[in-house]
Amino acid sequence: MAPRRPLIVVLLLIVIATIIFVARAGDRSHLTDDWIRPSTADSTPNIETHACTDHLRWLEAYQFSYPLRYVSRDIIAIPSAKSERPSISIVDEPLFEAFTTIDLAKSATVDIPKCLPPVHLEVPHTNLPKVDASNMIFGLQTTMSRLRDTVKHMARWLPHTNGRLFAIVIETEDAAADNKEMAKLEKEFHDKGMNVSIIHPVRPNDSLAQRYFSLVNVMYRARNDETEWVVLIDDDTFFPSMHDLQTLLSKYDSRKEQYIGSLSEDWWAVNHYGLMGFGGAGIMLSLPLAKSIDDHTDECKENLRTTAGDITVMDCIYRFSSTKLTHVPGLHQVDMHGDLSGFYESGREMISLHHWKSGFKLEIEKMHLVADSCDSCFLQRWQFGKDTILSNGFSIAHYPSGHLSSQKPGGLLGGNVHKINLQEMERTWGADMNVLHSLAPVRDKMGEADKVAYKLLDSVKVDEKDGSVVRQVYFREGGGRDMDTVMVLNWRAGQTSKKDEVKSP
Repeated sequence: MAPRRPLIVVLLLIVIATIIFVARAGDRSHLTDDWIRPSTADSTPNIETHACTDHLRWLEAYQFSYPLRYVSRDIIAIPSAKSERPSISIVDEPLFEAFTTIDLAKSATVDIPKCLPPVHLEVPHTNLPKVDASNMIFGLQTTMSRLRDTVKHMARWLPHTNGRLFAIVIETEDAAADNKEMAKLEKEFHDKGMNVSIIHPVRPNDSLAQRYFSLVNVMYRARNDETEWVVLIDDDTFFPSMHDLQTLLSKYDSRKEQYIGSLSEDWWAVNHYGLMGFGGAGIMLSLPLAKSIDDHTDECKENLRTTAGDITVMDCIYRFSSTKLTHVPGLHQVDMHGDLSGFYESGREMISLHHWKSGFKLEIEKMHLVADSCDSCFLQRWQFGKDTILSNGFSIAHYPSGHLSSQKPGGLLGGNVHKINLQEMERTWGADMNVLHSLAPVRDKMGEADKVAYKLLDSVKVDEKDGSVVRQVYFREGGGRDMDTVMVLNWRAGQTSKKDEVKSP
């Protein structure tokens, strides 16, 4: 019997290892909030930590449940030498050092024994001069209630740019907007530095499509010597960077007929409606093409084949001009449904966004606030170490199973795992949509055990002695099993490269 003992021992070890593996696979607690641990000399080379104190009375406004896990980091945004924005940048250090358990009922002052120094992240620009958009006129049609709700969002991109905007409004399809309310809302826009004119429909009985089409007439007839472009938008079209929008249009000769926009991400919509600029992404018309449309208003505005304004504009262009759509992938109609995390975490170019008011609802004005420190860094991606990705203004995602490095975390079984391709967009939305023409390459949605996301909860500006700071608060609920988690990033603009930046004490 003695010779069988080694076999029995081997079998026993395999059983024990299997039990441990299954137990770890079934227990997800180690996949969420335990992933940040104090650094070691091997994992965090040449980074000196220091003791620090955080005063957290400001957290009271969020009415969190305590105790909770807390961690923070200061970020200094420095301009890239080539004004580049890569799909993702690799940072060879962790984003955070270690969690601290806090309870404001006991103390709002937290002493943290090990804090990391500010991390310097390259962004395309910092401290850009004001954009001069006097060459652009924007136009939208909507209801008064939706326009009121749009003020705070439009205030993120239109103020003090010299760009003009005309809004055709109604109260409902059966009632005209009130003149006094229109004047009051127009003044609110003006007080915030936005040159907005709120007007009634050109004809009281115009349909939605006719109101939309007539925006081209309104904008063209409001042109001046500086005007080069008229831009059709929806009330939930958002331009993250007017600088980037101007850079885009500078590539095209506005003296020629230009029809610039984006297709829907959904191939069904493209196949059904045509190769046109979908309105929510923004439709840019050069002045010569706007003139052509204006010249043929009577033919184009009557006997419509559709109730959609952007289709009516396309029909008019293709009927009376040889100009065809210039498709710009960075303009986004965002026609996907469901969870759009993969889209916002993709690192793709985002010149315009749409449909964030409904469906996958976002507080875009909070997400975008970080642009005050670094302009085009909104939704820019950085990978920290081998397991963390920051999608700026949207999420901090932890990949605990090794899918960023292809190496499983240490353990009895170890080994390799599939390394995800971060150039591929994670397909988190509904699977019944063909996006090969628009969002490819894509990859399958990751399981909850392989990707743990901490979503942006809030952003606020904080005035400090060394200048204005944008404070981002990322949050994840513990789900009753773990404590809730709060991650804070404090952004400020730097002027120089990392080696020249003076480190904070």
